[in-house]
Amino acid sequence: MKKYIYKLIFCFAIVSFTACETTELDLLEDPTQVSPDDLNPQNLFDNIQLNFAGFVSSVAGYSSFTSEVTRQFTMQGSSIYQGAYSAPSFNGIWSSAYAGVLTNIQLLESIPDPENYEYQIGVSKLMKAYVYFTLVDIFGDVPLEEALQGSSGIINPNLSDQVLVYQSAFEELNQARAFMQSGGGIEPLNDLFYGEDGLDNWIAAANSIELRALNNARLAGTDLGIDISGRISTLLNSNLIDTPEEDLQFNYFANRLNPNTRHPGYSSNYENGGSGYLANYLMWEMIGEKGFDDPRLRYYFYRQDTDATNEDIFTLGCAVQSPPGHYASVSSIFNANGIPFCTADPGRGYWGRDHGDDNGIPPDNTKRTVWGVYPAGGLFDADQDEGVDNEGQDGLLGAGIEPILTSSHVAFIKAEVALTLGIGDAAAALEEGVRASIAKVTSFGELDPATVVDAVAGTTFGDFFPSMTVVENYVTFVMDEFAAADADGKLDITMKELHIASFGNGLETYNAYRRTGFPSNMQPSLNPSPGAFYRSAFYPANAVNNNSNIDQADISRQVFWDKNPAGFIN
Repeated sequence: MKKYIYKLIFCFAIVSFTACETTELDLLEDPTQVSPDDLNPQNLFDNIQLNFAGFVSSVAGYSSFTSEVTRQFTMQGSSIYQGAYSAPSFNGIWSSAYAGVLTNIQLLESIPDPENYEYQIGVSKLMKAYVYFTLVDIFGDVPLEEALQGSSGIINPNLSDQVLVYQSAFEELNQARAFMQSGGGIEPLNDLFYGEDGLDNWIAAANSIELRALNNARLAGTDLGIDISGRISTLLNSNLIDTPEEDLQFNYFANRLNPNTRHPGYSSNYENGGSGYLANYLMWEMIGEKGFDDPRLRYYFYRQDTDATNEDIFTLGCAVQSPPGHYASVSSIFNANGIPFCTADPGRGYWGRDHGDDNGIPPDNTKRTVWGVYPAGGLFDADQDEGVDNEGQDGLLGAGIEPILTSSHVAFIKAEVALTLGIGDAAAALEEGVRASIAKVTSFGELDPATVVDAVAGTTFGDFFPSMTVVENYVTFVMDEFAAADADGKLDITMKELHIASFGNGLETYNAYRRTGFPSNMQPSLNPSPGAFYRSAFYPANAVNNNSNIDQADISRQVFWDKNPAGFIN
C-alpha cells in the first residue's frame, strides 16, 4: 500500500510540475507535452487519470458552480443569478477538459501500438465520454468535430450540436468497453481509481455512466434517435456499480507539500480556518427537515463553534434580522418545519450561509461550520468545539475522496427510472440508495469507535457514531413517507435523498434539479427576485475571447435534454 501511495504522490508531483493553463485552448502542440514518438504511454495514462480527477473536481467538487447553485455550498457572488458568476468563472472547467484531459487522451490514442495498451485506452475513452457528456450538461453546444485540431490549422473550432456530442460520447463508451473487454495489452503501472485488477470495475463504471446519461436524456430519445427505455432495461441487467468496491471515486492522500495531495476542501478549510460557506439548506435537511438528525450529520460537517446564539452583529449580523417574507412559502416536504434563515441551527452551532447571501465576509473563519471527515478527510464531529486553523494537522489530514459515481448514485437512478419510465422497483431502489450512502459515509476512513479518541475532549468518537437503531429508524422514516406519497411526492423524496447523499458532487444534484424540479423546497435566494436560474452556464471567457466562432450565451438557455418549462426552478 505504501508503494502505491508513493507512486501516486510522484504522479501528483509530475503533473504539478508540467501542467499549465493556456488561454489558447485550441492548440494541439503544448510545449509541456512530448510527441507521440517520444511519449511513455504508462506515464501519459497516469497524467490522464489526474487530469480527469481535476476536471471532475472543477465541475462538481468543493465550492464548484454546480454545488453552489444547488445549495450544497453557498452561492454568495450575488443575490441575483446573472451576477453570481461571470464568464471567467468557467475557464477552469473548459481548460481542464480541452487543454488537459482531452488533449492527453488524443495523444494516447495516437500511439503506434494501441493493441499493447488496450486497458489504458479503454479507460481513457470512458473518461472522454464522461467529459463530453458533462460539457454538454453544463454548456450545451461545445466543440467536438473541430476540437483539438490545431495542427490542421483549425484554431477557431466551431461548436458542434450538443445532440451530436452526446451521440459521440455514447459511441466512445462502446469503444471503451470493446477495448477493456479484449483482455489484451499491458497492465497499467498505476490505476489511480481502482488499483490492481480494476478492469471489471471499469466495465461496471462504463455501464453506469451510460445509464446515467440515458436517464439525463430520457425525455430526449427522439432527439438522440435512441430507444431510451429499451437501452435502460438492458443496462439494468448488466454489470453496474452496486457495491462500494465498484464506486468510481478519486482517492486523495495526506501529503501536505511538494506536492499537496489532499482533498481541496481540506486544503481550504484546515489550514487557517474555514473558507467559503456550507449551505444552511443542506445542513437543515439533515437536522431539521425530518425532525431528527441524519446518521451522516457528524461525518459531513464539523462545527468549530457548537453555539452560535451568543455571536455579536459583527460576526453574525443576520442573527438580529428577521427572515425575508418569501421564506415563509417554503417548508419541509415532510412536516411544517420552516426553511432555515441565517444559520441551520444556532443553538447547536450549525452555521453556514443562505442561498444568494452576497453580504461581506465577517471575521468568522474560526467559527463557521466546515467540511468534516466525509468526503474531505477532515475531522469527525464529536462536540470538540475547537477550531481547525492548525496548519493541516487535524482529522484524516485530507485523505478524502472525489465521489464521481457511487453505488448510491446508481441506486437513485434506478429509483428514478422506475418512477418515470416504469422500469423496475422504485421503493427497493430508493432503500438501496439510502442504505448504500449511509454505509459508505459511516464507515469512512475506517474510524474505529474503540480506538479513535479526541485528544482535546478525551471523548471516544464511538459515543457519537450512529447506532444500528438510528440507521434503521432513518430508513424506516424515509420509506414510510415514500409509501404514503403520491407520484410527484415519491420523486420528490427520491431526489431529496439523492441531494443529501451527493454531498461532494454538485453535478449530480444540478442535473437532477433541472431534470426533475426536485427537491421541490430548495431554499429560495435571499433576494426575492433573483432572476433566471442557470439552466446552463456562461461560455468561458477564454473560449469566447479567443475563438471567433463562439458567442456568449444566456444562462436561461436549456440543454437539449432539459424539456421542462422555463422558470420552473429557481
